[in-house]
Amino acid sequence: MAWFNADDKMHSHPKMRAAGLEAIGLWTLAGTYCTDYLTDGDVPAWFVDSWPKGKQLAQKLVKAGLWTADGDDWRFLSWGEYQRTKEQVIAAKEKAAERKAKFIQNKNQTE
Repeated sequence: MAWFNADDKMHSHPKMRAAGLEAIGLWTLAGTYCTDYLTDGDVPAWFVDSWPKGKQLAQKLVKAGLWTADGDDWRFLSWGEYQRTKEQVIAAKEKAAERKAKFIQNKNQTE
């Protein structure tokens, strides 16, 4: 399972304050979407458009320096600096599966 990281100093960061509460709600939900679907910070236009005032809020995130426009879509700035990438998440899942298989194998050998 992947997690979307949020800094514990977000509450007072100037970029967050500049974006405003509604836009940070979109930022947070989009972050969990990107983490769930391993998009590496790419936010599709349909996702933004599916929320009330989505485009307006996305523009606030751009203006605050949290997102950039990417054609019709949007993109988190510095995703790989603060979040795990798709490659990292997949590698961690593979390692966990190997640990689990090894544990089960060892358990079965001792029974």
